[in-house]
Amino acid sequence: MTTVPDASPAGRQRTATVPELDGVRGLAILLVLLFHFQATRPHWVPKILTYPMVLGWSGVDLFFVLSGFLITGILIETRRCPNYLSSFYARRVLRIFPLYLLAVFLCFHVGLPLARRVGLGTAVDGSLEPWYWMHASNWPSAYGRDVRPLSHFWSLSIEEQFYLLWPAVVLLVPPKKLGGTCAGLVVLVCGLRCFAAIHGVEPEALHRLTVFRLDSLAFGGLVAAVVRSAKWREAARRRLRLLSGFAVGLLVPLLIAGRGATSRPMTTLGYTGFAFLYACLVFGAFEGAGSSGWLAVQLRRPAARAFGKYSYAMYVFHYPIALAQARLLADWSRNLSEASRAGLWLASVVFGILASFALAVLSWNLLEKHFLALKKYFVARTA
Repeated sequence: MTTVPDASPAGRQRTATVPELDGVRGLAILLVLLFHFQATRPHWVPKILTYPMVLGWSGVDLFFVLSGFLITGILIETRRCPNYLSSFYARRVLRIFPLYLLAVFLCFHVGLPLARRVGLGTAVDGSLEPWYWMHASNWPSAYGRDVRPLSHFWSLSIEEQFYLLWPAVVLLVPPKKLGGTCAGLVVLVCGLRCFAAIHGVEPEALHRLTVFRLDSLAFGGLVAAVVRSAKWREAARRRLRLLSGFAVGLLVPLLIAGRGATSRPMTTLGYTGFAFLYACLVFGAFEGAGSSGWLAVQLRRPAARAFGKYSYAMYVFHYPIALAQARLLADWSRNLSEASRAGLWLASVVFGILASFALAVLSWNLLEKHFLALKKYFVARTA
């Protein structure tokens, strides 16, 4: 269940449950899953079958915006608490570290050695392992040094690096100025990325380096600041369709010019365009909470919320599954007709999503929920 602190005039820390935001998270993980499972499409599958999935890479940006919104909101509400920093970091560690560190250990000390022993793996540079333990794998990954089963951990690294410093920013910047600070960071990062692209920085570096991807997280922080200001919240609510239309209008020509995550249109203005659109989605989901509107109803559906609940573990597990499926598909489909091959691939996409979900449910019940139960010992105190 996603929770968002709800500001009150007296400044008391209360919590409002927003099921629609679980649905937003469910949408984000579905986009990512569809993208990575279609990306392993064998050459014999018609490319037209993957067209609805090719923009799924932007699901990471939706995760960034939603995370920025939720975390910044929590920080705003607890900034005056005496244990502000310790409670935040302790709760963050309990949410992220257990599964993340287990996955890194299993990959380097169980999975890769076993794969090499049976002839399925290749040599891996051992010097890369510390980068994963330190949540910094996006930096070597941006320059082509990667451990493929954990390649997708670059986005988790960006989030953890951002949250090392962001609590200090929220603490030091007055709440009334935080929205402007977030907006300024969006403009700064977008401009920096454009400048770097013009001067020859590699597309993969623009895609994975922390300094170039903070605009999505900052957009989420901006929405968190907006919903805590009666004036700006009402203004955004009345202009939400206009703002959403503007975001779509910005994205359409960029998508026509190039849809790939590392295409020039995306590595310059595209990431910011998607962040803008997804900020509108998060704001709309928050504002429409509990309503009978079409968006709210869809986001409250049990399947969307279930995907949201287990999205973190699904993200951790799905990419190794996609890599394994690609290898198996190549072996199993050699003697099949073209139609049978395409059908097998489509079935593999569905299976991959279901397998990711099943592993995530196991992870939640065997590992994650037990660590999350410890959060009760690290609640931000009002005095």
